[in-house]
Amino acid sequence: MEFNNTISDYITSRTRSIREVVYETLKESIVSGQLVPGHHLRERELAKSFGISTTPLKEALRRLEQEGLVTTSARKGTYVASDIMTSIEEINWARSALEGVAARLAALKFTEQEAAEFTAIIDQMKQATQQKDAEALIVLNDSFHEMIRTMAKNNYIYQQIKSIRSFALSFRKKALSHPDELNRAYFEHKWIYDHVMKRDAEGAEQAMISHIRRTISFVKETNQMPPTT
Repeated sequence: MEFNNTISDYITSRTRSIREVVYETLKESIVSGQLVPGHHLRERELAKSFGISTTPLKEALRRLEQEGLVTTSARKGTYVASDIMTSIEEINWARSALEGVAARLAALKFTEQEAAEFTAIIDQMKQATQQKDAEALIVLNDSFHEMIRTMAKNNYIYQQIKSIRSFALSFRKKALSHPDELNRAYFEHKWIYDHVMKRDAEGAEQAMISHIRRTISFVKETNQMPPTT
């Protein structure tokens, strides 16, 4: 697997550190199933593929190990974790709780301007759903959740959710690739939206948790989780 374009984009934009780009790229490859459980992550080969030294690569692998996505043995090297499905599922369960709190806070704190922006997003989601435009819905889905985090006005919650954002994106892409999921996802987002707009903090939190956990079950049941060894 070649990663040169990713680093080249970084060199052009200078928006993130090389370590961060390598970390996010490898994590997305693991979460999406491109790098399967048990795959040997050879440091020298990866460093050459990225066009970097092994130092930022080692730092990225250390972070992935802390998240349970890779395992490292002093003599054998680093491998994609064999229980990756469990790790991803459990991280998304934790995300559902965080996103639920964000929805609760959003219901209590949103401004009229934010309400207008939020309404514009759900209206666009309705249109994209009617058009069965999965690609647009992936983008709008991200905007919907980002808007809720913004309305929550809590930097700690925002940063915690941001740190596991790639896990969320992977699940959304897998779920929305299924035609039957498009309408179901829209109605669940509309349900969350309605609770937030009514300033029903409890209802907003429960609607968000229910939506995310139902999506986790759907992706797992339709065998779209990364395979295990």
